[in-house]
Amino acid sequence: MVSLTPDAIAKLKTTAVRERPYAPRISIALAVRLLDKSDRYFDPFAVLDELDYLEGIRPTSKTKRESPFKGPHLQPFWHKHFSSARHLVRNIGIRWNLADGGNRDLDRMLREVAETYGEDPELWQAYLAHRLVVGGFEERAQRGLTGDWIIYAKHDGANYYLDLATHEEAKPEHAEKLLKKLRDGCFAEFPFAFP
Repeated sequence: MVSLTPDAIAKLKTTAVRERPYAPRISIALAVRLLDKSDRYFDPFAVLDELDYLEGIRPTSKTKRESPFKGPHLQPFWHKHFSSARHLVRNIGIRWNLADGGNRDLDRMLREVAETYGEDPELWQAYLAHRLVVGGFEERAQRGLTGDWIIYAKHDGANYYLDLATHEEAKPEHAEKLLKKLRDGCFAEFPFAFP
């Protein structure tokens, strides 16, 4: 069993959020996740950018607006998307609705490429790739990027940041398991967040 002094916990949290003023309001679980280097694709700065936005330190966010959870298990918690390079393919796929065979915008873009560059594969391949990936990502960003979630609770006019979760974890059929993860990791620190 690991035992940390209150000073060690405060230092851990302060280090995790790079000395931002909301350090006391992040859970130990979230602090450890932000400091964990085992997942080379995880970008803690993507999370910090969104936390800064929620705290009013950063004026804009490129992800969807924060919103409360619906359903009995995860109320009264809120979630805010964070997006990084690991979410690029998901965002492009959503933009063009690739999971369901494409959308009208994809059809229109493909027709445009075929009409403009159809007989010159050296040109259309590069244009198509650029339009599909870069254009698709930029257009998705204008509507709000998706990614994984920061889960937090509101209490006495402040946000208390509990943990991160994937979309999969927060699906209704997994909500009880996610609630257990949050309770196990955060109840001792923030009991007021749990009804």
